[in-house]
Amino acid sequence: MDNVQAGDTVLSPPGNVFYFVADLAAATAWYSERLGAAPVTRAPQLVMFDVSGIRLTLHVADEYNQPGPSGTVPYWTVADVDATVACWTEHGASAHRGPKTIMTGERLCQMRDPFGNLFGLRQPRA
Repeated sequence: MDNVQAGDTVLSPPGNVFYFVADLAAATAWYSERLGAAPVTRAPQLVMFDVSGIRLTLHVADEYNQPGPSGTVPYWTVADVDATVACWTEHGASAHRGPKTIMTGERLCQMRDPFGNLFGLRQPRA
């Protein structure tokens, strides 16, 4: 893991990404199928998945947080952006921006899950 020194604070890679959903059961089933894994933690208000050492938490939407894009986009690295977009679109996700190749040679796509949350897919430069 690479760490970044920011003043007196050392920042490590993200350890947990939260998506807020209205229907926790439906979101849990959808992400379980897409990730090929069951949650590692379950509670009445949330479930957590382990995605290559990073937690993906689905949390019931409440008065503080609602589903939907709001300026922050977590990007998940995949081997093939186009194949992942095609597969996940078949299961209710939709392309929001992209897929496209950017100036660094990476292939990116922002997507919305069926619950309104925005996430990104990133394919490293070949």
